[in-house]
Amino acid sequence: MVLGTLFTTSDGEILKDIPSGDLFIDFRNGTITDSAGTITLLNTNLDYYGLTQAKSFSIFVSDSDAEINVGNALTIADHQLTHQINSYAFDQLRVHIPDNSTPNKNQLMIVGSTNEEMNYTFNNYAHFRDEMNDTSTNSYVTYVSHHVGGYDQIIYTIENTHGSNSLDVQVEFSENGTDWFQSSGYGTGVTVANGSYNSFATDIAHHFYRVRVKSTSSGNHATFKVFWNYVSLNN
Repeated sequence: MVLGTLFTTSDGEILKDIPSGDLFIDFRNGTITDSAGTITLLNTNLDYYGLTQAKSFSIFVSDSDAEINVGNALTIADHQLTHQINSYAFDQLRVHIPDNSTPNKNQLMIVGSTNEEMNYTFNNYAHFRDEMNDTSTNSYVTYVSHHVGGYDQIIYTIENTHGSNSLDVQVEFSENGTDWFQSSGYGTGVTVANGSYNSFATDIAHHFYRVRVKSTSSGNHATFKVFWNYVSLNN
């Protein structure tokens, strides 16, 4: 039996903070290049082994509307979060990440192999979690917004980190990313006192969710954090 080679990021970690646009995974030279020109090294490359093509791969992209182009002949746009292809020769993948995310930061995990079949279990469950910090203003601003197709749970925690001022929070949903509606219980907004937090969790699978924040009283702005976690439980 001939042992194959696995290709992934140099530290084996998921890639974070990926901007929308085209991302190229070059197995021949062992690089991943995103739309901003940022280069991440793979753990190895095909040239090292005197090879020109890989034969299988598994990939997770945090936005299920992403399109994966394999060589020049195959495009995958099936609205899934994870994908696995076996017995298909290629030397690079192009992943088109849509402009659905605020902040404009997406995540990706890739495992490639020189084997015809991927000897790696890549189940169809995943999660996309991260956080951001900002300061409220006098009007509602969208600080977190994502296409959440493919996830089973949507979880937000909005923490008021200010020492004295309160802030108001809205959580909204949409089916098209254009027309937005208030989630139950949020109405004109939920006030979060300084040092406190608001927690939102749902398994209602709307297509988009977003978090909006403003200062409770004009001019009295508050620092805050938004934590999000989108969880896919299917396998």
